[in-house]
Amino acid sequence: MQIHSTTLTYDQLPSVYGLLESIIFMWFIVIVTLAITTWILSKLWHIHSIPKHVAKERNLPQEKLVFWLCILGLAYKPLWVLAVLSIVIDWQRIQEWLRGVKS
Repeated sequence: MQIHSTTLTYDQLPSVYGLLESIIFMWFIVIVTLAITTWILSKLWHIHSIPKHVAKERNLPQEKLVFWLCILGLAYKPLWVLAVLSIVIDWQRIQEWLRGVKS
């Protein structure tokens, strides 16, 4: 029992092949890819800079430290985590605790 013949020959290319060979379509794909990549990188940058915006908004004394931790956190991610932690830590209480002052 044979369902299909074993000698399949193609005498035409798929209909989408002409579009894929087109220079204009390839440029469109390149531009769309670059646009999406740029958009994603800008959103990641905004997320990455949240700690420094919060530090500036709250007028924290460690604002410059948070800024540099965010910038250096681009290369070494644990520094970005330290920037986030330095925003939520109450530094006055830590200084009092280290000095032994009771509040």
